[in-house]
Amino acid sequence: MKNLLLGISIAFTMVTSISAEDRTNFSIEDVIRGFETGDLLYFELMLQNGNYSSGFNTCVDSKPAAAEWMRQHCTKNSEFKHAFQCAEDSQIMRVWFVYENAEQCEQVRRPMIDRMNATRAP
Repeated sequence: MKNLLLGISIAFTMVTSISAEDRTNFSIEDVIRGFETGDLLYFELMLQNGNYSSGFNTCVDSKPAAAEWMRQHCTKNSEFKHAFQCAEDSQIMRVWFVYENAEQCEQVRRPMIDRMNATRAP
C-alpha cells in the first residue's frame, strides 16, 4: 500500500503544473461544504488490496459521499493539498483529488489516470 501511495505521489508530482502557492489546502469540512454548495469537483482513484484498480474518466461535481461517511472514513493525505484517502475497510481505498475548477482538475486527472493505467498490473 505504501509503495502504491508513493507511486501516486510520484505521478502527481510529475503531472501537476499548479504551483504550491496556487493550491488550496482543503480540510474534510471544506470539502463537505464545497460539495454542498456546488463549488468543488473531484476525480477518484480506487485501490483494491493496495493495488490501483480504476480511476474516473472525467472530473465530476457530484457529492462523493454523505457528509457523515466522509467524516468517519476520510483523512487528509498529508503529501497533497488536494487529496483525501477514504477507506471503509482494509481492502478498498478511494483517493479523491478535489479542485475548485474544472481546468485544474482535468490538468491533473488526465495524466494521472494515464500514468496509473500504464502501471496497473494485468
